[in-house]
Amino acid sequence: MDRRWRTPRPSTDLPHPEVRHAPQGPEMTAPHEPDSPLEPPLDAAREEAVRRTLAEAGGPETTPAEVVARLDGVLEDLVAERRTPSVSHPESAGIVIPMDAAARRRRLRVRALLGAAAAVVAVGVGAGVIQGQPGSDDKTMSAEGTAADEAPARDDTAAGLEADQSANSPAAPEVAASGGDQATPQDTLGDTSSKYALELRRVVTDGPVRAVRPDHLREDLVALQHVSVPKLASADYAIGTLSAPDDFMCGPAAYGTGYLVGVTYGGKPALVAFREPVGDNQEAEVLACGTGDVLHSTVLATTG
Repeated sequence: MDRRWRTPRPSTDLPHPEVRHAPQGPEMTAPHEPDSPLEPPLDAAREEAVRRTLAEAGGPETTPAEVVARLDGVLEDLVAERRTPSVSHPESAGIVIPMDAAARRRRLRVRALLGAAAAVVAVGVGAGVIQGQPGSDDKTMSAEGTAADEAPARDDTAAGLEADQSANSPAAPEVAASGGDQATPQDTLGDTSSKYALELRRVVTDGPVRAVRPDHLREDLVALQHVSVPKLASADYAIGTLSAPDDFMCGPAAYGTGYLVGVTYGGKPALVAFREPVGDNQEAEVLACGTGDVLHSTVLATTG
């Protein structure tokens, strides 16, 4: 019998690798479980030691007296500051209005005409009262002229009125800013284009001349308004009132009516004129000495 040798085939059944598992310990519990505390409770001996240590440490110490006094003083100052009302000026923002030469001349002419007309009317009414007849009757008689026999009487009356006006008309007072120049309403009407000195009432003040800074114009004008302009109920804007030290010098010009204050503007003498308020606003003008030119004009809130 023929036997054939066969080559043994390698076995395909390989042994499985050994799988090693991590050693398992006691099962961990979640830290939020109430029945599984993280630390064991203290025994009686350790708890007694903790109590003894806390007792030896003592309680909270008292605050020193000087610290308490200082804190009380700070609290009192804060309460006083809150009770004290803050000073504020809610006036609107100032508007600086540049003015050309023509507008300035027209403005001065209008003021001069109004002031002179008011003076002439006042003198005429006073003369009519002295003569014992109303001024309206004189105007009616001079305007009608219906009867020829009344013409001489009207002429005599007109002549008498002119004489009374010339005798009773008050002379223009001395202008403080010009050092003695005088101007009458008739002179004003006759030459409205020239620079003239209007009636000013001089009030001598103590202290140095205040300075108005061009870069702090509104701030300085508000401070000057609060110390120089009286309350609206007692103010008189019919004439010009100049407040300045005795040695303040300013040339004559048409400064207008209102409250004028002698200042220095840009290192030169000038006047600040506070005009008659219109509603809640008051115009403040910086005027050049000797010419009356408006250097700056702004609107402030009325005081009082």
